[in-house]
Amino acid sequence: MFDSDTNRRRDPEPADPNARSMMRFALLSGFSLVLALLWPPHLFPVMLAGFLFINAMTSAAVAAIQRQPLWSPTLTRWDEGAAFYVFGFIAGLFIDPAVVEDTLNLTRAGS
Repeated sequence: MFDSDTNRRRDPEPADPNARSMMRFALLSGFSLVLALLWPPHLFPVMLAGFLFINAMTSAAVAAIQRQPLWSPTLTRWDEGAAFYVFGFIAGLFIDPAVVEDTLNLTRAGS
C-alpha cells in the first residue's frame, strides 16, 4: 500500500530519466489529437498542426523559463518542443489550401 508519510517529502525519480518526458509528450500529443478530431474532418490536418505548434511553443517557453540546458544526455522540454514542431510540420504537409480557403469563404459569408 502507498505510504503517504514517507513519500510526502520527496518526489521519487522514475527508473528511466526520459520516462517523464516521453509520457508528457504522449499525453499532450493525444490531447492535441482529440482536440483536432472535434473539428470537421477536412480541417483535421490544419487543427492538428496548429495544436502541435502550440505545444511546441509552450514546451520551448517552459524550457526557457526553467533554464533547461539545450544539450543534455536526457530528454528535456527543448526536445519535446522540437518533436512537437516536427510532427506539426508533418501534419501540415497534408493541409489542402483549397479546403482552407473554401472554409474561410463559408465562414465569412455566414457572418
